[in-house]
Amino acid sequence: MEKKIFFSVVHKYPLVVAVITQLFVLFTLRNVLLLILQLSVSIWTFVFLQGLICAMICYFFLKLPKWFIVISFLFPIFFSVAWNYLHISAGIYGLIFILLALTFSHTLKERVPLYLSNSTTVDGLKKIIDEQKAKKVIDLGSGTGGVVRGLSSETIISHGVESAPMLWIFSALCSWLSRKGSIYRKNIWDTNFSDYDVVYAFLSPAIMEKLFQKIKNEMKPGTVFISNSFQVPNTKASEVRTLDDGRKTKLFIYRR
Repeated sequence: MEKKIFFSVVHKYPLVVAVITQLFVLFTLRNVLLLILQLSVSIWTFVFLQGLICAMICYFFLKLPKWFIVISFLFPIFFSVAWNYLHISAGIYGLIFILLALTFSHTLKERVPLYLSNSTTVDGLKKIIDEQKAKKVIDLGSGTGGVVRGLSSETIISHGVESAPMLWIFSALCSWLSRKGSIYRKNIWDTNFSDYDVVYAFLSPAIMEKLFQKIKNEMKPGTVFISNSFQVPNTKASEVRTLDDGRKTKLFIYRR
């Protein structure tokens, strides 16, 4: 039971756990090398060991996704390069941190990285919307708003919801200036899907099961949910379309 609770917390707040792991390894490794073994190693040896140990903990013990393993290994290396060779004032670092926090704040809570849909995906979505004879569509986690603007037309009402402040400001401004679609600063869990004919999402495997339950509860019969790249666990898609782009994007179509 305690083990189940532990992994539930780990997978709910993976970035927090990853940062704690970095700090734990930093102080533990330092004390072991200097105080216990009385070894003096170069900064780059230390940094490499820290990254390697953190990556192993994230993979074997915490069982985090692969991209966390890579980040855990590279983080101390990049941090050391910036600290030792990029002589930038503390104010610049603070500004960069604030901008990153405003852009990726949703990642910490929802475990949803920023994925951007390409123009080929927009064209694929247009075909599905035309076949569906849809009138109103929404992009969940709309990022920079490219999909919302790309789908907007005289016959299609296109909306997007984005919770990250910086992304919302940028995308909402672009939509306002181009008069294509509307972006709302809103959490996807607080968004009602009942008014939409097509709901599109390019999010994360971590939330697909929970999201699909909300889809089933709110979307009307005859509507469509489209997931870019990520399938709904234990649910077979009504149709899967592979797009002709570089990474062979798959659109998983779930018809209500």
